[in-house]
Amino acid sequence: LRDAVGNQRPTGLTNPPLEFNLPNKRGTVTMARWEDPNSGEGEFFINLGDSPHLDKSGNSGWALGFTVFGEVADEQGLQVAERMTGLPTTVQGGLKMLIEPVVMESVTMM
Repeated sequence: LRDAVGNQRPTGLTNPPLEFNLPNKRGTVTMARWEDPNSGEGEFFINLGDSPHLDKSGNSGWALGFTVFGEVADEQGLQVAERMTGLPTTVQGGLKMLIEPVVMESVTMM
């Protein structure tokens, strides 16, 4: 597994457990992954609206849902995330992504 910039991720790390079972609501930070629930490598996304279709609805594959592991601290942070939606994007391998990466200069564990 690799982190978001391609560096090898240390072995023994696992993704946040699906057992958190927190709803994908506006402002939550969610682990990105493929159909394999342990395929998340370092990418995440911020829900800009309630996304119940990303919550657990079954016991395998996509139906396991996407793990919420954090939230944007305040409305100012959400406004920054919303402004990012206006940045230029491209499609690579069928996936829409930003042309230039966005760098978070600080993250606080609360």
